[in-house]
Amino acid sequence: MTAGKLINGVLFNITWLAVVYTHSALWALVITAAHLALHFSLISSRFAEARLILGLTLFGAILDQILFVLGVFALQGASAAAPVWMSCLWPVLGTTLLHAFRGLQQHILLATIFGALGGAASYTAGTRLTDVEFGSVFWGPIIMALLWAVLFPAMLAVARIMNTESGREHYVAS
Repeated sequence: MTAGKLINGVLFNITWLAVVYTHSALWALVITAAHLALHFSLISSRFAEARLILGLTLFGAILDQILFVLGVFALQGASAAAPVWMSCLWPVLGTTLLHAFRGLQQHILLATIFGALGGAASYTAGTRLTDVEFGSVFWGPIIMALLWAVLFPAMLAVARIMNTESGREHYVAS
């Protein structure tokens, strides 16, 4: 693993924890903006990756809203709109697809397993650290594992395709 990929992975985890731990709309926006500013200062080609991150952010924000409407998630027992801090996690994840998680792009089975386990674990941790909860404590993690078993490899495939079309993105430190 190159230094750039390691830095990217560490920054993702620090930012994820900070956003989830504060679960504040304002702080989430500030933390996410700082993460994105640092990320874009470290990569050599920015436009294509900005498109990828923007697309993933829009997709993720819509998906989160759908999951709240369907009752997969609830906010303190009431079905509500997804909180802003939750939507801020999507662009942060987007910064990893061509860097920390790039090696999984060619390994669909590993990406599927990683997506299932990592997706369910991330959302379960989020429900333990915030006022967001699963609509069903039993089915919620199962739904997220199945969803992320499909989503994560798909996100990696889209990132690979977009990266191929526009040239390679690299961290300056790589």
